[in-house]
Amino acid sequence: MHQHSQIRSKQLTLLATLMMLSAGNTWGDVETLHDAFHQGSVSGHVRTYLNNKDPDPSDSYSTFAGGLGLHGETAPFHGVTAGATFYSSNDFGWQNSNPAKRNANLPENATVLGEAWLQYQFNGTQIRAGRQKVNTPFANPSDAFLIPITFEAASITNTAIEGLTLSGQYLKRIKNRPVEKFEVGSQFALNRYGIAADSDSGTWLAGAQYQTDNATWQGWVYGFGDLFNLYYGQVDYHFSDMPLNPSLGLQLMHAADSGDALLGDVDSNGGGLKVSAGSSLLTATLAWNHFLSDEDSFQGGALPAPYNFSTGPTYTNSMTQTLENSAAGDAYKASLNANPGSRWSTTVSYGKYQRHQAVDTSETDLDITYRFDGAYQGLSLRLRLALVDSNEESARFTETRAQLQYTF
Repeated sequence: MHQHSQIRSKQLTLLATLMMLSAGNTWGDVETLHDAFHQGSVSGHVRTYLNNKDPDPSDSYSTFAGGLGLHGETAPFHGVTAGATFYSSNDFGWQNSNPAKRNANLPENATVLGEAWLQYQFNGTQIRAGRQKVNTPFANPSDAFLIPITFEAASITNTAIEGLTLSGQYLKRIKNRPVEKFEVGSQFALNRYGIAADSDSGTWLAGAQYQTDNATWQGWVYGFGDLFNLYYGQVDYHFSDMPLNPSLGLQLMHAADSGDALLGDVDSNGGGLKVSAGSSLLTATLAWNHFLSDEDSFQGGALPAPYNFSTGPTYTNSMTQTLENSAAGDAYKASLNANPGSRWSTTVSYGKYQRHQAVDTSETDLDITYRFDGAYQGLSLRLRLALVDSNEESARFTETRAQLQYTF
């Protein structure tokens, strides 16, 4: 316990040093190390969160927590930048003492130095090493609560060619949302899937994204240690010269076991289509995903995505329901997004999930965000509601998530 307190004290000291030395917003390359800190920046958010869940066959429960994310970053010094982000979550004594009656993603008391990285940038190339957020289809922050997912990683990105972004990363350890500890990536996956095996492998990934006037192309490959490889491709095309600004999206996914194949046989194959049309005020979207059934494959052909929690790129993901990490089958989703102004945004959606060898469900979602302006600029209120229905009583529930946030 004493050692844990010492580590936490060192984390807070590091963050406080960045905060005290960071003042102003000058982002040009500075000439002295002193100026790198003095002309750095501090940003962040304060967030309160209330989660209510009402499972159909059992008692409902509520979970409240508040926390912050505080980021300090130096100005570039000969192309070198340092950054750190501190996250916290605290229930202020308001959570149920029974862990089964609260949402584990809103920890009652957690503090973590989620980011602490060093970066070098030159000629359109950025190299970063240390604790960091990652933003890729199958490894991302999943920032739906108070503390995001971060990784101990090394990354390189190149944007020297106009419209083209090339990236490569090695993710050694992952810190899940409700915990303070970083864990080896492959071991995290094995634990999540309930596989009794040991592994010390990280995850490597490479991606390419190309943007034209009307289309975005992207391709990714992930190597999950001795578990499996995952391949992902997506193209989105916007018909800008047609009424209602229609767009069409296509995605393809394939996963195959690799190395020691600690998940057993993995042969997942799937894809999706998405069509949308509308205006700046109102947009309608229809989406479909399909994964082939394979009884000999992991979870009957399901797509393994150990770093995602209904937060991957699959078109039909809802707030709680997804085919990722679930089962093979079909999913359909219709959504309507309204943006009546810069302060309001509302999305209503309905998704249906027909799973092979698993329970079928449907989910109706409402997502409303209001952004204050004037003297309260930076303050926002978000309300999310999910109604999950199923023929199986144990799969039915209602969940609400209310978030009040101030960003600075």
